[in-house]
Amino acid sequence: MTNDRGARLSTWLREEVDIAEPRRIVRDDASGILVSKFAEGFAARLLSAVESLRDIFDPATVALAFADFGSLSPTAQRVDCWAGAVRGLLQDATAAARIIAEQRAEVEAGVDSVAAVLASVLWSGPSFAQEYAPLAGELTAYREAIERMNAENSLFTRYYGVFEGVPVVNHCPGSRVARRLLEQAWTTCTGTAAPD
Repeated sequence: MTNDRGARLSTWLREEVDIAEPRRIVRDDASGILVSKFAEGFAARLLSAVESLRDIFDPATVALAFADFGSLSPTAQRVDCWAGAVRGLLQDATAAARIIAEQRAEVEAGVDSVAAVLASVLWSGPSFAQEYAPLAGELTAYREAIERMNAENSLFTRYYGVFEGVPVVNHCPGSRVARRLLEQAWTTCTGTAAPD
């Protein structure tokens, strides 16, 4: 993309789409323009951080942290216990110098997003201490959330419109990680395998 086209795109985003924050152009070709609100290298840093955080993807480790967190807050919602448990594991990883504070903040933002999606799926709001099995509507809501994640214009992709004949989208580079976290969070919070 030429500097002139980039400047026109920035003006279009600001004036037509109401996106005031700058967007970095990741790709510009005949299929469309991919922009990002993150600085160059964000995706690589995020995936590198995730590689060093195997604990947050280990079901046994997360289940133990979830149980510990929930035992201290038995009336807290299960989704909040899961998010708190994962934040605790991230804090431990930071203290052990496996990740730096900036990486921790980036991963925590993803954890917060996953927790928000799961809270909307587990709309009955089960607390840690209560007997609970997922409701039929919650199973359906989970499947619908996964469909939205997998759709072309997914939860992690924002379509801005057409600029100079091509679509402009913003896609979160952490979407693959979010899918893994959502499945793990479902299993941790419900005690059941994620629905197909």
